[in-house]
Amino acid sequence: MSQQMEKLPNGQQMVPELLQKIEKLEHEAVMSKDYNKYLDKKLDKVLEDRIVLRSENYKLKEQLKNGNGHAQTEEEECVSCSA
Repeated sequence: MSQQMEKLPNGQQMVPELLQKIEKLEHEAVMSKDYNKYLDKKLDKVLEDRIVLRSENYKLKEQLKNGNGHAQTEEEECVSCSA
């Protein structure tokens, strides 16, 4: 391999340049992993928020079905079921 480098112009400069490129790529890989972790956390938060909002939406729809603007509690549901 050293013979090939001798044939290439600026062969002595290629090694440091390649090492710099490798270091840059390693740094970019670490940054990408960190960014992916950040995005995963954000996605988890979004999914959690979506679940909460769907639950609230369901409760509001139930209030509209009941027509009284009051959501029944589990205790109230049990009382109405047993009647």
